[in-house]
Amino acid sequence: MNDSRRISMLELDRHLSQSLEQARHAPVNVQRYGQPWVWMLSSDAWADAARWSALDASGHPLMMLRQALDARLQPWPESALATLAQECGEMRMVQRAVLLVTLRALRAPASVQRLHDDLRYHQVYRQFIGFDHGMAWSPLQCMRLLQACATPLLQHCVDDTLARVPSSLLDAACVTNACRVGDRLQEQRISAGCLSY
Repeated sequence: MNDSRRISMLELDRHLSQSLEQARHAPVNVQRYGQPWVWMLSSDAWADAARWSALDASGHPLMMLRQALDARLQPWPESALATLAQECGEMRMVQRAVLLVTLRALRAPASVQRLHDDLRYHQVYRQFIGFDHGMAWSPLQCMRLLQACATPLLQHCVDDTLARVPSSLLDAACVTNACRVGDRLQEQRISAGCLSY
């Protein structure tokens, strides 16, 4: 709600009808003693917020994949994590973001703008990573994340993590292109001289 208007209690008292009219178009932050006190927003905005808060994505394949990943997600080496933006938040959240970027890259190459939009507006992606309601990453943080995902050491960590997850969950989460992850992991196992099922 960064683009909303802020008004003081005195302004609200003086210009109530004008403030209410403005609240029909964008939320208005009413401040008391210089601190946010209440928000005024339209009925449509309130209904939209209630609809989004009632969204239950627990049955989505990505959320089932997250449960499996969280149970198997080990800390990655410091050398791999050094390429990631440390200001992005909790390291487990950053790991899930890297895994999501890798899984989504199978469908289409990620651009900074696309990643930024997906992490800002796609509710299942946000829940997969663990963002709270008001959290968002900047385009610069998204660019650093994409650059880090291209490093071989981090790709090895991702491949190792995804190799521990049942392929049925990867198939469901990636829909049509999960076989590429499985094929790549299978090739790595064979080339490393370790064929395990």
